Amino acid sequence: MAEKRIMKYRDELDKSYGVAGMALGLSVLDAADLFTAVTLDGEGPGCIQFTPEFFFAGNPRLSPRGAWQYILGHYRISVGLAVANALCRRMVLDNEKVDNQLRDQLFIAACDDGRDYCQLERDEVEPIFDEAFDNMRRLFSDQRVRKAMDVFVEALQKRRTLSHIDVTDILQRLDLM
Repeated sequence: MAEKRIMKYRDELDKSYGVAGMALGLSVLDAADLFTAVTLDGEGPGCIQFTPEFFFAGNPRLSPRGAWQYILGHYRISVGLAVANALCRRMVLDNEKVDNQLRDQLFIAACDDGRDYCQLERDEVEPIFDEAFDNMRRLFSDQRVRKAMDVFVEALQKRRTLSHIDVTDILQRLDLM
């Protein structure tokens, strides 16, 4: 899967910025209530410990359309998290602009996941991806956010795992929530 190549970390610092980007991304994606902790001890998306509600779509009261909307909503979150991870690492840690190669890799990963999880075609993935990409690029272009991510990474490296309450507290102190 393309996402695994994108989320391959160079070192612990690179991973820390990826996890920090995802933690902030959860807030931006209005999904802050769907995780219990972030950790440097996980792998890839496993660095976020989600609540059981995040994974449960089998509510018999949901219509087929409602269940699909639920899955699509979580797909949007996963796209946003992958983009937040990559852009925080590139723009904040590396202090580089996002190039077309990275954008294309992220888009291909989003298309693969969209096809596998939601049976979405490329043209259906495009607006979802574009929205996530544009929002995260604007977010990590902000100098205030970039400085705050440095502080967040320092706390994450010191403790290795931050609970939902810890993440919320840090982001509020950094005026990011």
